[in-house]
Amino acid sequence: MRYLTLSKTGIWSFRFQIPSKFRPLFDSQYEVKRCLKTSCRQQAQLQALQLELEIRSKIASSSSPQIEALAIQPDLQRKNRIQKHKNDPIECLEKYKKYKSSYVSNKTIDGAAAKCLLVLRLVNKSQLSSIRRNDAEKVRLLLLSLPSNINKHKQFIGLSPTDAINLNQNLGLPVISESSVKDYIQKCSSFFEWCVQMEFTDVNPFKGFRFKTESKASAAKNAYSKQQLKSIFGHSIFTERKFNHSYQYWLPILAVLTGARLNELCQLYKDDIKLIEGIWCISINKSTPDKRLKTPNASRTIPLHPKVIDMGFITHLESITSQRVFPELKLERDGYATAASKWFGRFKSTLGFQRGHDFHSFRHTFASELKNSLVPSIVAAELLGHAQDTITYERYGKELNLRTKYEFITAIDTSNYL
Repeated sequence: MRYLTLSKTGIWSFRFQIPSKFRPLFDSQYEVKRCLKTSCRQQAQLQALQLELEIRSKIASSSSPQIEALAIQPDLQRKNRIQKHKNDPIECLEKYKKYKSSYVSNKTIDGAAAKCLLVLRLVNKSQLSSIRRNDAEKVRLLLLSLPSNINKHKQFIGLSPTDAINLNQNLGLPVISESSVKDYIQKCSSFFEWCVQMEFTDVNPFKGFRFKTESKASAAKNAYSKQQLKSIFGHSIFTERKFNHSYQYWLPILAVLTGARLNELCQLYKDDIKLIEGIWCISINKSTPDKRLKTPNASRTIPLHPKVIDMGFITHLESITSQRVFPELKLERDGYATAASKWFGRFKSTLGFQRGHDFHSFRHTFASELKNSLVPSIVAAELLGHAQDTITYERYGKELNLRTKYEFITAIDTSNYL
């Protein structure tokens, strides 16, 4: 359907461009845009048809004199509406958070809003519509001097972002990276784009900034080398099973041999470990309200590597009385992974790993193993929970045969580190 678009996260949106002569009927908007909040194509089509019918009915019922009357100085009328409402930037940001929270996780929107708030404090203007391109450019330059981890340094407690930047001129503490500056600008651009649609302002001053790419996307996070994996799995946690909680033993093993995200593993229930066609598998799903998936494509079935079975994972499951695989992990704001993430951060530091290597690096290691084994991209995408590269497989292809996925999983050689 020509009015439907599919986002990278698998959510459908509706966009309908309004012919210029009819825009006065729609508050001078050039298009009607709605997030349909569904990943089901059939549901999206039904909603889109209803929206299109409403739009066309409104156009069809209007008379020519009415159009001409409404068309008088539409841009001036719009600017007057914006100027009439003295929109406070912070209040607008709160409204933006409320809007986004209907389809984005609290963690995601809180992080984005925090960056927008810091930028608004750097701009320091009381009316949203008074923030222009020149202000955005000044902010971009200021962000290049913003201390990294600003909230973790006691020297900056109680200081405004501007004062913190000025103080750091003397302290010389590390500043945020250019990629972080880019992220701040992009988050603000998304916020202002929404404000333009809501007619809180007439321009998005953060739109169109360009940033050079310093490295390939694959270099953003490090995979573990074979030697580094030996260092991790050579620890007494794995060689002598000396650990305080079972997740400290099983999570790294499962991560390096399934490529699953940390929270996907932490939220597993025993029922998610299934024997299908003689193959033990992990089902990544959203079968209970406490579970979360990053995207709709994250729902998948991953065959377990034989090494996981040989190490006693199924026996471990049978010894658990709880319904959850890792009952010691409690549900918090960001899911079940908080305690496990903090533990692994401390653990990897004791082994000498610096920034760039973390738990997510196991996922990159798994992907690298698949790539080096010449595993087809459609197989890797399904194992990792990514969208397919082509519309043919994404919309029409069903899930790969379990035996096919299992054969590629078993090709991963663990003899050097497990």
